[in-house]
Amino acid sequence: MPIVFGQGMRRSGTTILFDLIWGDGRFRCWYEPLNDLRVHRGGGSRARDIDYSQSGRELRAELAARSGGRLSPEDFAWGAPDHPERELEPGWPPHVRDYVRAMAESAPDVFVKFTRASHKAAELAAIRPDAWFVHLVRDPRAVATSHVLRNHPKHRDRILASGTFFQVTTDFDQWRAESMARMLVAARPDLAEYADAPAYVRCLLLWRELYVRTRDDARRAFGDRYVVVWHDDLCDAPWETLSALYAAWGGRPRLRQRLWAHRHVEPARAWHAPAAPEWDEALRRLALTPLIDEARAEAARGAPA
Repeated sequence: MPIVFGQGMRRSGTTILFDLIWGDGRFRCWYEPLNDLRVHRGGGSRARDIDYSQSGRELRAELAARSGGRLSPEDFAWGAPDHPERELEPGWPPHVRDYVRAMAESAPDVFVKFTRASHKAAELAAIRPDAWFVHLVRDPRAVATSHVLRNHPKHRDRILASGTFFQVTTDFDQWRAESMARMLVAARPDLAEYADAPAYVRCLLLWRELYVRTRDDARRAFGDRYVVVWHDDLCDAPWETLSALYAAWGGRPRLRQRLWAHRHVEPARAWHAPAAPEWDEALRRLALTPLIDEARAEAARGAPA
């Protein structure tokens, strides 16, 4: 089994993949090591009554103690919610690089799950040039739907009841999508026209930035060890998709992972108002259709016949 780094935009299925690989038992798994690592049993899915972040907190405490007071455990958090701008910048400071290296070298077989490493593929390859990079990708319309409607039933019900999904311009920052979209527009003069765009358009814009940057850097840095997993494949055919992923590095998943997937992985959900013309116009404006087709084709290359 290999060293594997998994990265995907939030709401793209990274936790589903983590849950599945955790169930293998042969990997040393690290969950979102760049977040604040509060106790959050079961991670984003809450499918297991396990504190996925405990090992990360222990490693941070160990590295902070070794620093002789120069570092605190909080110094290893790198990205949202407190510093989303760090996710749009390349590279890490030495102490974060050493932290990720310690995870990668913690066992012969390691899986590290990220949502904060979209611009860090080159850094990851420098740490472990022999690793595999798994890029989780979901249709940007589904990602935008999840971000705009958020994870609060009252907020979602209010937008759906009022029919204002395509008019909402703010208050979609639960996973810092609004903050990062605002930073991206402010930093790029060519994107100034999107400063006051509806929330769903800015989510699509952010998807394009994160997808293209991750794809380009990971392809250059990892070559044939760059693999795309399409979110809907993982949800609708988890065992087949997992088997194809393992086959890429010459391995096979375990039957218990298949049983767990059958019990816990739910089918993919459609995005809001799939036939609405607003989606087609936004995809045309942002030239997203070729990128969607590309990602799906790249994921299908590893799918079983």
